Amino acid sequence: MRTAHLIFIVVLIASISAEKIIACSICAGYGQSLSLREQALKSNSKFILFGVITKSSLEVDGTGKTEISVQKSFVLPSDFKPQASISIKQFLPFDANAYNGILLFADYSKGQLDVFRGVSIPSKEVSNYAAGALGAITLKGPALLDYYLPFLQSPSREIATDAFLEFAKASDSMLLEFSKKMNPALLKSWILDPKVPEERLGLYSFLLGGCGIEADITFLLEMLKSQDSRAQAAFDGAMVALIRLHPDKGWNALDGFLKADDTPLQTRLSCIRSIKVANEIMQGKSDKAEIFKALNIALKQGELADLAIEELRKMKHWGFTQEILSIYGTKGFTAPVMKRAFLRYALTAPKDPQIEKFLAQLETKDSQMLLEVKESLGLVPLNP
Repeated sequence: MRTAHLIFIVVLIASISAEKIIACSICAGYGQSLSLREQALKSNSKFILFGVITKSSLEVDGTGKTEISVQKSFVLPSDFKPQASISIKQFLPFDANAYNGILLFADYSKGQLDVFRGVSIPSKEVSNYAAGALGAITLKGPALLDYYLPFLQSPSREIATDAFLEFAKASDSMLLEFSKKMNPALLKSWILDPKVPEERLGLYSFLLGGCGIEADITFLLEMLKSQDSRAQAAFDGAMVALIRLHPDKGWNALDGFLKADDTPLQTRLSCIRSIKVANEIMQGKSDKAEIFKALNIALKQGELADLAIEELRKMKHWGFTQEILSIYGTKGFTAPVMKRAFLRYALTAPKDPQIEKFLAQLETKDSQMLLEVKESLGLVPLNP
């Protein structure tokens, strides 16, 4: 049976570019997913059309054939003559009792179609959305998010998923600016709606930080204290939102979670991620001071020390060098992964007598690990 809610059908193995995409820091895991609009912009999308499957067959040897009635062509090669129907040499599911819409993306060379992605279109509503999404390829910045905003809570899973992907792929700076004009009551209703997938709650909470009112500060604090799975899924976004709305209460809450002995590890890790996001979007001196203060607290937590040290290294903040070097190898800081974080920090920091002495001692005590870390940082050639 053809599942109507399936949006992605792998027709052939899709080749997804590994290029770095600067996306929303709260929305992990979406970097290589392509929205319909993004797919249309790829250089190999030389052929894009929407059609309805009229017949499909699967042979015993695994090969197949699908007949498609063309409804609308979006992109066609100059030497390709428009046709009322096309046939492709892949099998696509067909259900005689369902709407069998399909959006095809293909490369085209020497008169041959090379289909690399097929998107199931289970209703006319989705087909209309797809047409609009492909027509929005020239939109940029806030105008792009304005276009997709009404579709975020669409009853159609396919539509809502694609619209959310556009927000998830937006940069932090774009989301920060866009959040200022959003409706906080609407965002809260989405956050509280049990039908909204958990993976979207962090972004919606993050957006609340740009438009929230006084009452939303209490709302966010209560969410952060809750152990409910949905509240925990929104933790990163809610924490950053609280810091934006009320820095004192936000940083006090984050520091409190890091200091408390009974704070679950997952919550501590969420705090570290929130610190990383705050460092990306907040550039004031007072903001940086709070960030370094929080990392210093995490540094003293053995299970988080390697993460805190790595963030300090990336931020090129060397104010805790003496403290970091003094706890190397002591109780709670002996795991290999922990030691490597210390070594990366020492090898990256500006050289001074204290660091030189520390590294000289390591040359004697643990030269192999020191060499491995140097190789990982590109400071010495890799051994063959």
